[in-house]
Amino acid sequence: MRWARASAGLAVTWAVSAAGAMTRAAEVSQPLDCFPDAVVTWQAAQPSPETRFGATSLPGIVLGPPGDSPATQGSTSVASLGNGGFAVVVFEDVVIEDGPGPDFIVFENPFFVGTAPQSEAEDYQIFAEPGFVEVSPDGVSWHAFPYDAQALAAALGANIDRAQVPQLVGLAGITPTFTGNWTVPDDPLVWDPSGVGGVSGAGGDAFDLATVGLAEARRVRITDAGSQNGPTGSAEGFDLDAIVILHGRPVTPAGPDLDGDRLPDLAEVALYGTDPGRGDSDFDGVDDGREVASCRDPNAIGDAPVFVREPRLSLVKAGGCTEARFTFLGTGVAYDLIRGDLGSVAQDGSEVDLGLATCVANDYPAVRGPCDSTVPPVGEAFFHLVRVAGEDHYGRSGALDPRRTASGCP
Repeated sequence: MRWARASAGLAVTWAVSAAGAMTRAAEVSQPLDCFPDAVVTWQAAQPSPETRFGATSLPGIVLGPPGDSPATQGSTSVASLGNGGFAVVVFEDVVIEDGPGPDFIVFENPFFVGTAPQSEAEDYQIFAEPGFVEVSPDGVSWHAFPYDAQALAAALGANIDRAQVPQLVGLAGITPTFTGNWTVPDDPLVWDPSGVGGVSGAGGDAFDLATVGLAEARRVRITDAGSQNGPTGSAEGFDLDAIVILHGRPVTPAGPDLDGDRLPDLAEVALYGTDPGRGDSDFDGVDDGREVASCRDPNAIGDAPVFVREPRLSLVKAGGCTEARFTFLGTGVAYDLIRGDLGSVAQDGSEVDLGLATCVANDYPAVRGPCDSTVPPVGEAFFHLVRVAGEDHYGRSGALDPRRTASGCP
């Protein structure tokens, strides 16, 4: 399954006839972050993979941070693969690189059954739907993380308990996911007295590229392990929530980079507020590019998650209308979606003047927008733009100039 996509919340609809339209990407900006940039493959299980839970919110529902939920209730900011289904996501603007300890986290939505444990000695039950994890540097050669096949076989069809958790290391979908700091990896062998149920950060299962002998990777493949745990239905199987890089490096910058931190000088000033003449703005020993690629603040020491909230937009033809889908950027985030005439876009000093625009969705609480049945006249084109509600501009152009409009959503 593939989608027409444009980064930075901008997509353009070109009229090709009175009855149809196609989509193509237009000028975009690309702030770096620690999340995948695209879903290369989404092969959910038959029958009717298009009716799986979260399918109508793809691809954006799995391209942002993990959703918030209690430790005893699974997040619904997910898409389900069903038994044996698999997905491949790609990091286009950053590389996962091998660093000290784990390098990325896979978030599913397992949860403690009943109550979370209060002490290291207390037993517990986890509802889990495990998945196999593979990584690739090029999309050709794949490297699978090892796991204990006998332990997995013993865990199928039932909840897992405290004794089983350390035996299932190497699989995703084991550690409960909940509200927390998702840039802090959990160690399933260590009880964290400050974490919910002894779990560090926001949970999820962490993976180290050194385990499979790789220095870097660009793609991650998740395959449902066929746990058949719980009732059958649209939410059956591995439920992908998010994949987060812990150690990342930007690819070669598209522009001057005075300090060699792989952040273009223009982006350092316009997007990140870092010093384009100093590679490590906060003097913490990690260069600015690597901090941005790992969703950490390049201007402050710490592991709190920080990223530029610029949603990416996909357009899907659905019957007689254009349906917008955009990146999940956090539980409770709302979006504004506008449509405008491409011919009215103009440069106004250091900003992009979008001209008159129509508000298609205002303070919209989901990542699947309403269908827009309006089509441009033949030979003309519409653009669609999305922003996080409350922002004063609709992303930035390729030259990083803010896009603004005097009309559209308030």
